[in-house]
Amino acid sequence: MGVRVPRTRAGNKWTEARYWAFIRSALRGAWSRYPVKHALKMAQRRSVTGKKHSFEYQCNMCSAWFMDKEVQVDHIVPAGSLKTYDDLPAFVENLFCELEDLQILCKPCHLIKTGIENEQRKSKETRK
Repeated sequence: MGVRVPRTRAGNKWTEARYWAFIRSALRGAWSRYPVKHALKMAQRRSVTGKKHSFEYQCNMCSAWFMDKEVQVDHIVPAGSLKTYDDLPAFVENLFCELEDLQILCKPCHLIKTGIENEQRKSKETRK
């Protein structure tokens, strides 16, 4: 049987990892309401006629056009990790960035980009 991880947060109910997952989630929830994110989508949409949806967005990677539910706003520079208090300033700065640091990606391209970033991060962590 494995070693039990100490629960030192939230009245000894949460592990350190659970605590930081909660903080990350709260910040990402705030990001969903961040006005710069919505300004990007407003600036990059085009009107569509003759279809059920009103607007389309062009993917910055593949250049194809997609309806709203098929695209995501991507951070050109990833927000990074948030596992300690030392990570907090950079994470917040990168998450709540300005317009020029964001792009529209279709969901498949966003998955590819995120996968590449995760592989790069893992390879950096193993080299340490």
